[in-house]
Amino acid sequence: MNNSFKIFLRAICLLLVLFQISCNNTDEDSKTDCTNIACTEVYVTLVITLKDQNQNPVALDSFKVINLENGSDETILLSPTELVHAQEFGRYPLIADGGIDKNQELQLQFKGFVNSQEVISSNYTAGTDCCHVSLIAGDVQLTL
Repeated sequence: MNNSFKIFLRAICLLLVLFQISCNNTDEDSKTDCTNIACTEVYVTLVITLKDQNQNPVALDSFKVINLENGSDETILLSPTELVHAQEFGRYPLIADGGIDKNQELQLQFKGFVNSQEVISSNYTAGTDCCHVSLIAGDVQLTL
C-alpha cells in the first residue's frame, strides 16, 4: 500500500474512534433541550371516551384522575356546562398540556363514578415532549 492510503485509513479510524468517544448515552444527555423548540399554539387534552354495550355515551356523575406515583389528584375541573357536555358525549379529560413537566412521563388512573359508586377504573401512562402531552399506554375507548 502506498503511504497516502495508509494515512487516509488511519485518519478515518481516528475519526471513528473520536466519534464513538464523544457519544454519551446517559439519561441527562438523551433528554431534549427545549429552549429553542417552537411549539404550536394548539392546546392538547387527552380524552377518555366511555360507552355502554350499545355504544351509547356513559354519563358519569363524577370522575377522578390520580397520579399513581404520589397519589395526588390530577383531575381537570370542569365547569357545570363542560360537565354536561362531557356526560352527553361520554368524553372525559385525562390530562392536558401543562399537566406534566416537559420530557416527563406520568402514571395515571382514571376513575368514573355513578351514584357515588366507582363504575370504571383504568390505568394510563402519559408523557410530554417539549410541547404537548401524549398517550404512551392505555386504552382511551372504554366500554362499561
